[in-house]
Amino acid sequence: MPTGPAGAAQENGPSPARAPLFVSDYGNNRVVRLPAIGDSPSTVPLDGVVRPTGLAWDAARDLYVADTGNNRVVKVVAKGGEQSTVPTVGLSRPLGLAVDVHGTLYIADSFNDRVVKVPADGGGQTTVPTTGLLHPWGLALGAGGDLYISDFVNDRVVKVAADGSGQTTVPAVGLSQPTGLALNAAGDLYISDSGNNRVVKVSAGSGTQSTVPTTGLSDPLGLALDGRGGLYVADGLNNRVVRVAETGGDQVTLPASGLNTPTGVAFPPADKAVG
Repeated sequence: MPTGPAGAAQENGPSPARAPLFVSDYGNNRVVRLPAIGDSPSTVPLDGVVRPTGLAWDAARDLYVADTGNNRVVKVVAKGGEQSTVPTVGLSRPLGLAVDVHGTLYIADSFNDRVVKVPADGGGQTTVPTTGLLHPWGLALGAGGDLYISDFVNDRVVKVAADGSGQTTVPAVGLSQPTGLALNAAGDLYISDSGNNRVVKVSAGSGTQSTVPTTGLSDPLGLALDGRGGLYVADGLNNRVVRVAETGGDQVTLPASGLNTPTGVAFPPADKAVG
């Protein structure tokens, strides 16, 4: 299959991504904005961020960043770019983030072995009812509000049902240190299986597991989907972000030099233009 620069059309591959993609550049203490082809990457103006990891957006296009080294989550508002700290209590190494349709922020509070949520009005942090988590990492929310959590040390992904019926384990075999998660519109779940240097897909409905065809991944971390057939992988130890088709293949490396352990990747809301 032909390959080319990110954003270039490729036969049988994903259509060019909507821009921009945001990347948490863990080792450089910054978040990078990767725009459409022809423009240069830029750094999001953030104050005092140390070892950023998870990224998430709300419907208003406000950006949330897990400021892991400072045990906090910061918010950058879409209009004016003002930065604030999300009101939380007792976070220890926060990693993955997710925001639901009501604006509630979910945080994988890794070293506390829990997931917490903070409502949009900042009205008080609560703990999501889970069982047996050890260093939860990635989060993803299904269309119906089900919460998926990558349980890093336990080599599994769990689902917490929105209807309150409890926690179940996603039927995935052979995972080792799962990290990033992403869900497509069909409900298929993508998992960064970091210890096995691969990305796996668990199909909605059937629960069939498959490995997404990729080349040369080393410690894949964050995942993002562009809604146009493209899957984006923060390829941590290779200091790059790659794009492949959701079905695999057509792999390209995005033009972003100088990354140091990219960890999180996220697109703004699809129906809004950013930057």
